Amino acid sequence: MMSRFAAIVLLGLGTSTAALADPVPTETFYGSYTAVTNTSGAGVPTINDGSGTYLPGSFSGTLTQGQTTPAQNFLLVSPTNGSGLVTGSILVDFSFSDALGSAVSSVSNTAGANAASLVSGKVAVDANYAINYATQTDCITWAGSCAPDAKSGAIKTALSNTILVSFADGAALDVNLYNWSDWNMEPEISFEMVSGPTAGVCPVPEPSTIALFATALAGLALMKRRRLDA
Repeated sequence: MMSRFAAIVLLGLGTSTAALADPVPTETFYGSYTAVTNTSGAGVPTINDGSGTYLPGSFSGTLTQGQTTPAQNFLLVSPTNGSGLVTGSILVDFSFSDALGSAVSSVSNTAGANAASLVSGKVAVDANYAINYATQTDCITWAGSCAPDAKSGAIKTALSNTILVSFADGAALDVNLYNWSDWNMEPEISFEMVSGPTAGVCPVPEPSTIALFATALAGLALMKRRRLDA
Protein backbone atom coordinates (compact mmCIF):
# COMPACT_ATOMS: atom_id res chain seq x y z
CA MET A 1 0.00 0.00 0.00
CA MET A 2 1.29 3.47 -0.90
CA SER A 3 2.17 5.54 2.17
CA ARG A 4 0.51 8.91 2.75
CA PHE A 5 3.96 10.53 2.31
CA ALA A 6 4.43 9.07 -1.18
CA ALA A 7 0.87 10.00 -2.16
CA ILE A 8 1.44 13.63 -1.09
CA VAL A 9 4.67 13.88 -3.08
CA LEU A 10 3.19 12.39 -6.26
CA LEU A 11 0.13 14.59 -6.05
CA GLY A 12 2.26 17.66 -5.51
CA LEU A 13 4.55 16.88 -8.47
CA GLY A 14 1.59 16.34 -10.76
CA THR A 15 0.09 19.68 -9.77
CA SER A 16 3.40 21.50 -10.32
CA THR A 17 3.93 20.02 -13.79
CA ALA A 18 0.44 20.95 -14.93
CA ALA A 19 0.54 24.45 -13.52
CA LEU A 20 3.94 25.62 -14.81
CA ALA A 21 4.96 25.70 -18.48
CA ASP A 22 8.55 24.84 -19.41
CA PRO A 23 10.60 27.98 -20.18
CA VAL A 24 12.05 28.45 -23.67
CA PRO A 25 15.66 27.20 -23.52
CA THR A 26 18.48 29.75 -23.85
CA GLU A 27 22.21 29.16 -24.15
CA THR A 28 25.34 31.31 -24.37
CA PHE A 29 27.77 30.51 -27.17
CA TYR A 30 31.31 31.77 -27.71
CA GLY A 31 33.10 32.06 -31.04
CA SER A 32 36.01 33.47 -33.00
CA TYR A 33 37.07 33.37 -36.63
CA THR A 34 39.74 34.25 -39.17
CA ALA A 35 39.41 34.74 -42.92
CA VAL A 36 42.02 34.65 -45.69
CA THR A 37 41.94 34.76 -49.49
CA ASN A 38 43.11 32.05 -51.86
CA THR A 39 43.07 33.59 -55.34
CA SER A 40 45.03 33.57 -58.58
CA GLY A 41 45.93 36.53 -60.79
CA ALA A 42 46.75 40.17 -60.05
CA GLY A 43 44.52 42.05 -57.63
CA VAL A 44 44.00 39.84 -54.57
CA PRO A 45 41.25 41.43 -52.40
CA THR A 46 41.78 42.57 -48.85
CA ILE A 47 39.61 41.29 -45.97
CA ASN A 48 38.62 43.03 -42.76
CA ASP A 49 37.23 40.35 -40.46
CA GLY A 50 37.04 41.89 -37.02
CA SER A 51 36.62 45.66 -36.63
CA GLY A 52 34.11 48.47 -36.82
CA THR A 53 30.50 47.43 -37.35
CA TYR A 54 31.43 43.90 -38.42
CA LEU A 55 31.20 40.76 -36.33
CA PRO A 56 34.25 40.94 -34.02
CA GLY A 57 37.03 38.42 -34.42
CA SER A 58 35.98 37.10 -30.98
CA PHE A 59 32.30 37.23 -30.08
CA SER A 60 29.63 35.76 -27.78
CA GLY A 61 25.88 35.88 -27.34
CA THR A 62 22.95 34.31 -25.54
CA LEU A 63 20.52 32.71 -27.99
CA THR A 64 16.94 31.52 -27.60
CA GLN A 65 16.09 28.14 -29.09
CA GLY A 66 14.18 28.41 -32.37
CA GLN A 67 14.90 32.13 -32.92
CA THR A 68 17.35 33.27 -35.62
CA THR A 69 19.43 36.36 -34.92
CA PRO A 70 19.24 39.26 -37.42
CA ALA A 71 21.76 38.90 -40.23
CA GLN A 72 24.81 41.12 -39.81
CA ASN A 73 27.95 41.89 -41.81
CA PHE A 74 30.96 39.84 -40.76
CA LEU A 75 33.44 40.39 -43.59
CA LEU A 76 34.45 43.36 -45.74
CA VAL A 77 35.96 42.14 -49.03
CA SER A 78 37.58 45.01 -50.94
CA PRO A 79 39.19 44.82 -54.41
CA THR A 80 42.74 46.10 -54.91
CA ASN A 81 44.40 47.29 -58.11
CA GLY A 82 44.28 44.58 -60.71
CA SER A 83 43.14 43.60 -64.16
CA GLY A 84 41.25 40.89 -65.95
CA LEU A 85 39.37 38.16 -64.10
CA VAL A 86 40.51 37.05 -60.64
CA THR A 87 39.02 33.85 -59.22
CA GLY A 88 39.54 31.79 -56.12
CA SER A 89 38.06 31.41 -52.67
CA ILE A 90 37.82 32.98 -49.24
CA LEU A 91 38.65 30.58 -46.43
CA VAL A 92 37.04 31.03 -43.00
CA ASP A 93 37.90 29.14 -39.81
CA PHE A 94 35.46 29.33 -36.87
CA SER A 95 36.06 28.26 -33.28
CA PHE A 96 33.01 27.66 -31.07
CA SER A 97 32.21 26.62 -27.49
CA ASP A 98 29.08 26.80 -25.35
CA ALA A 99 28.36 28.00 -21.81
CA LEU A 100 29.51 24.67 -20.34
CA GLY A 101 32.82 24.89 -22.20
CA SER A 102 31.89 21.97 -24.42
CA ALA A 103 33.88 21.57 -27.65
CA VAL A 104 32.48 20.98 -31.14
CA SER A 105 32.02 17.28 -31.87
CA SER A 106 30.77 17.36 -35.48
CA VAL A 107 29.59 19.62 -38.31
CA SER A 108 27.28 19.20 -41.28
CA ASN A 109 25.88 21.66 -43.81
CA THR A 110 23.30 22.39 -46.49
CA ALA A 111 23.27 19.88 -49.32
CA GLY A 112 24.93 21.24 -52.44
CA ALA A 113 26.81 23.98 -50.58
CA ASN A 114 30.55 24.20 -50.08
CA ALA A 115 31.35 21.47 -47.57
CA ALA A 116 32.22 22.45 -44.00
CA SER A 117 34.72 20.35 -42.09
CA LEU A 118 36.01 19.99 -38.55
CA VAL A 119 39.79 20.38 -38.47
CA SER A 120 41.66 20.37 -35.14
CA GLY A 121 38.50 21.55 -33.37
CA LYS A 122 37.84 24.39 -35.83
CA VAL A 123 34.96 24.63 -38.31
CA ALA A 124 36.43 25.31 -41.75
CA VAL A 125 34.37 26.51 -44.72
CA ASP A 126 35.16 28.41 -47.90
CA ALA A 127 33.27 30.71 -50.28
CA ASN A 128 33.81 30.91 -54.02
CA TYR A 129 35.09 34.33 -55.09
CA ALA A 130 35.48 36.09 -58.46
CA ILE A 131 36.17 39.64 -59.61
CA ASN A 132 36.07 41.10 -63.13
CA TYR A 133 38.09 44.31 -63.30
CA ALA A 134 36.82 45.05 -66.82
CA THR A 135 33.22 45.43 -65.60
CA GLN A 136 34.09 46.28 -61.99
CA THR A 137 31.92 43.51 -60.59
CA ASP A 138 32.61 40.77 -58.11
CA CYS A 139 30.74 38.19 -56.04
CA ILE A 140 31.04 35.76 -53.17
CA THR A 141 28.96 32.60 -52.79
CA TRP A 142 28.97 29.77 -50.26
CA ALA A 143 27.40 27.42 -52.81
CA GLY A 144 27.67 27.06 -56.58
CA SER A 145 29.78 29.10 -59.00
CA CYS A 146 30.58 32.79 -58.84
CA ALA A 147 30.96 34.52 -62.21
CA PRO A 148 30.29 38.31 -62.26
CA ASP A 149 29.43 39.63 -65.72
CA ALA A 150 27.37 42.81 -65.28
CA LYS A 151 27.30 45.90 -63.07
CA SER A 152 24.33 45.41 -60.77
CA GLY A 153 25.12 47.32 -57.58
CA ALA A 154 24.94 45.88 -54.09
CA ILE A 155 22.99 42.64 -54.05
CA LYS A 156 22.48 40.45 -51.02
CA THR A 157 21.22 37.13 -52.29
CA ALA A 158 19.37 34.39 -50.43
CA LEU A 159 20.79 32.23 -47.68
CA SER A 160 23.39 30.02 -49.31
CA ASN A 161 24.77 27.67 -46.67
CA THR A 162 23.76 26.61 -43.15
CA ILE A 163 26.35 24.84 -41.02
CA LEU A 164 25.01 22.73 -38.16
CA VAL A 165 27.58 22.82 -35.34
CA SER A 166 27.06 20.04 -32.77
CA PHE A 167 28.70 20.12 -29.33
CA ALA A 168 29.81 17.20 -27.17
CA ASP A 169 27.19 18.00 -24.50
CA GLY A 170 24.28 17.79 -26.99
CA ALA A 171 23.91 21.50 -27.75
CA ALA A 172 23.60 22.46 -31.44
CA LEU A 173 24.00 25.75 -33.32
CA ASP A 174 23.11 26.78 -36.88
CA VAL A 175 25.53 29.17 -38.60
CA ASN A 176 23.83 30.80 -41.62
CA LEU A 177 25.96 32.26 -44.43
CA TYR A 178 24.66 34.59 -47.16
CA ASN A 179 25.96 35.36 -50.67
CA TRP A 180 26.83 38.87 -51.78
CA SER A 181 27.58 40.80 -54.98
CA ASP A 182 29.07 44.30 -55.15
CA TRP A 183 32.40 46.06 -55.64
CA ASN A 184 33.05 46.27 -51.88
CA MET A 185 31.26 43.25 -50.49
CA GLU A 186 29.86 42.75 -47.00
CA PRO A 187 28.59 39.16 -46.77
CA GLU A 188 26.34 38.48 -43.80
CA ILE A 189 25.98 35.85 -41.10
CA SER A 190 23.27 34.86 -38.60
CA PHE A 191 22.91 32.25 -35.84
CA GLU A 192 20.19 30.02 -34.40
CA MET A 193 20.28 27.79 -31.33
CA VAL A 194 18.89 24.44 -32.44
CA SER A 195 19.06 22.66 -29.09
CA GLY A 196 20.56 23.06 -25.63
CA PRO A 197 22.83 20.67 -23.71
CA THR A 198 21.39 17.23 -22.99
CA ALA A 199 24.29 15.53 -21.19
CA GLY A 200 26.10 16.28 -17.97
CA VAL A 201 23.55 18.87 -16.81
CA CYS A 202 21.81 18.65 -13.43
CA PRO A 203 18.52 20.59 -13.55
CA VAL A 204 17.77 22.90 -10.64
CA PRO A 205 14.45 22.02 -8.89
CA GLU A 206 11.67 24.57 -9.24
CA PRO A 207 10.89 26.55 -6.04
CA SER A 208 7.34 25.19 -6.01
CA THR A 209 8.66 21.61 -6.15
CA ILE A 210 11.05 22.26 -3.26
CA ALA A 211 8.18 23.68 -1.21
CA LEU A 212 6.03 20.61 -1.92
CA PHE A 213 8.79 18.25 -0.78
CA ALA A 214 9.26 20.30 2.39
CA THR A 215 5.52 20.10 3.09
CA ALA A 216 5.53 16.34 2.52
CA LEU A 217 8.49 15.85 4.85
CA ALA A 218 6.80 17.92 7.55
CA GLY A 219 3.67 15.75 7.16
CA LEU A 220 5.71 12.58 7.56
CA ALA A 221 7.39 13.92 10.69
CA LEU A 222 3.98 14.80 12.16
CA MET A 223 2.67 11.28 11.42
CA LYS A 224 5.66 9.68 13.18
CA ARG A 225 5.23 11.96 16.18
CA ARG A 226 1.53 11.00 16.56
CA ARG A 227 2.44 7.32 16.43
CA LEU A 228 5.03 7.76 19.16
CA ASP A 229 2.55 9.71 21.32
CA ALA A 230 0.02 6.93 20.90
